[in-house]
Amino acid sequence: MTERGWSRASTPYEVRTRCRSCQYDLRGIAVGERCPECGTVVPEPPATAAVDRGRPDHRDSGLHFVAVSQYLSLVPMSGFVLFGCFGSTIGVLSVFGPLARIVAITSRWTASPLRSIEPPGFGRLLLRLACLEALAAMAFFAAIMGVLPDGARLPCLMSYTLSSVVSITTTNFRLGRIFDAWRLELPTLLARLGFVAGCLAGLSAIAVFTVRIARPNPDVVAVVTVLGLVVGLMASLLAVFAARDGVGRVEEVLIVDLIDAHAELVGRESTADAVVAKPDPDFDPLPLEPERPPVRGDLERP
Repeated sequence: MTERGWSRASTPYEVRTRCRSCQYDLRGIAVGERCPECGTVVPEPPATAAVDRGRPDHRDSGLHFVAVSQYLSLVPMSGFVLFGCFGSTIGVLSVFGPLARIVAITSRWTASPLRSIEPPGFGRLLLRLACLEALAAMAFFAAIMGVLPDGARLPCLMSYTLSSVVSITTTNFRLGRIFDAWRLELPTLLARLGFVAGCLAGLSAIAVFTVRIARPNPDVVAVVTVLGLVVGLMASLLAVFAARDGVGRVEEVLIVDLIDAHAELVGRESTADAVVAKPDPDFDPLPLEPERPPVRGDLERP
């Protein structure tokens, strides 16, 4: 693997080209040899240790489902749930977003070979954020269906909106640190913009809810609501897109690392362990000279 691949497959704040014990530069030293400084055995990169003799199967990692389901967080973040019956309908549909993320992470990501080379705590963070958003979404759904008292509808709506904001902004913040450690400039910039946009969407949502609760003046309520919804929609679009693109990009990078590690593993197999090649059936060796019969002594001339 390249030096970039080593740092990607390791902790995002630690470059595995250095010794774990003395931080000696191990570039140029083969895996299995010892560090010239302290004698520690040079370990395999995590991606190399994660693959077997067969081609790694990364198609069912589940991260692409996590990335796509981020789009449903746009509904509570942008304030669409405030639009009466229409808002309640699309708000109920958006509940499937965090639930789909939980299912994808628990059923597919936990069994994926990519999980062994993930940035530390990345999958666990996604699961916790999805659970937080799912709890708020289910409370909002219960309020819409009349299970909870009427007075709980607005607090549940506020908690659902804020939990979606926290989920998207935290995801973008984590992605920004990961891409910065991987030295990917454009993804880092997009993730940071998504973080700022998510914070802006949260502030606009808080302003709308505050004005609706205080009700200082009908005109003020109308103006703040319209401006908050417009700003919230635009900021939410950027934040959700950045989170979706970032999660998908992390999956692509891990797939490349895993395939590179598999190629390196296959390329350095020893010849002693290799299977003896079968002879080529199309190979036609030269015919051997026929064996001559023994010469009879009684037929020899004196």
